[in-house]
Amino acid sequence: MLGQLVTNSWKLTQDFNEAELILINTCGFIESAKQESIEQILEMVKYKETGKCKKLVVAGCLVVRYGTELAAELPEVDYWLGFNDIRRISELVATDPSPLNRGETTKEKAFLNEENLPRFQATLKHTAYVKIAEGCNHRCAYCAIPLIKGSFQSRSKKSIINEINSLVEAGVQEVNLIAQDITMYGQDLTPQSSLLDLLKEIVSQTQIPWIRLLYAYPAGINDQLLEFMAQESRICNYLDLPLQHINERLLKMMNRTDDPLTLKKRLQRIRELVSPIILRTTFMAGFPSESRAEFEEVLTFLNEFHFNYVGAFAYSEEEGTKAFALKPQINQKIRQRRQQRILKEQQPISARLLQGEVGHQKLVLVDKVVAAKNLTIGRTQGMAPDVDGVVVINDYLGQPGEFVNCLITGSDAYNLYGSLS
Repeated sequence: MLGQLVTNSWKLTQDFNEAELILINTCGFIESAKQESIEQILEMVKYKETGKCKKLVVAGCLVVRYGTELAAELPEVDYWLGFNDIRRISELVATDPSPLNRGETTKEKAFLNEENLPRFQATLKHTAYVKIAEGCNHRCAYCAIPLIKGSFQSRSKKSIINEINSLVEAGVQEVNLIAQDITMYGQDLTPQSSLLDLLKEIVSQTQIPWIRLLYAYPAGINDQLLEFMAQESRICNYLDLPLQHINERLLKMMNRTDDPLTLKKRLQRIRELVSPIILRTTFMAGFPSESRAEFEEVLTFLNEFHFNYVGAFAYSEEEGTKAFALKPQINQKIRQRRQQRILKEQQPISARLLQGEVGHQKLVLVDKVVAAKNLTIGRTQGMAPDVDGVVVINDYLGQPGEFVNCLITGSDAYNLYGSLS
């Protein structure tokens, strides 16, 4: 959307008071994200009164899910854009303001990025996210994404390759492949394809130095994919595998396909075939009927398998999902306490694994330079942007987007420290 607007003579400003058009891209996945989106809308409404804003635009999942209700409650919003409107935002905001009044719908296919649409690089200029698919077929009991975005849709390999090549030409050094489940890639295409096929083409047809795999459903990880990761140095030895839980009863209630034994065997196999590998996972706290003993199985599991990074979130009741009607629902405070307990349990594990990096040489991608403190901040292959820690290099002022070899000299619970000497 930004790429189209900038191409059509709009200029970006960091000052909301100066903005003639304010665009809010919303999330409708969980309650906290929905609330944050609504708070942002209310916050931006004031600039129609105090600033130069003439066009207030709200787009994204919240619009698709609750458009009719929102339009009735927030007449100050001029445009409500659903998925099909993303590719023509410049055309729409050039017309007279009139809410589109989109209501809750599952008929509208999620927007699949088109490589011929202009893209504005909103992240660091040398790292980018490339969405390879939209929607999801898994139908986990707690998840509203299929209700919002529908079934899984893969982009064509040609479209993805073209986008990556254009990013490389713009100076991007790292692409992070994302989807609700990247391991399902290509199964809906004709002829069928796979994530492995896509990776082989990315490696052979692009010059991108780092390729990172995010959000990989554990059941979709097979030996062939792991063997290719192990042999291809441009693919980061990193996997984000959202497990959600490790208790067998709760996994079944969540409609997750893997049982605990299968998950543990798969994790062992990953470590056997790709060594060393950095593993990130996510757990849900407070799923309906989760007992204290079942919750503590997660803590035991953390101490057995030693993930490098762990995220945790409290279960959120989402209307339309199977879990919404399950009983009993866990008290919200208990959910939050369990969420925090997971993070607390993981902290010394992450710290101990990072301590093991001290004394080793690591290739670091420079993200930013803090000249006032005479240091450079970057990441290794084992650190995804935004969610993991960083490497702080003292007494060195690099350039964002360059690679440097760094001796790791120290660590804390989340970050590494290094030197070039």
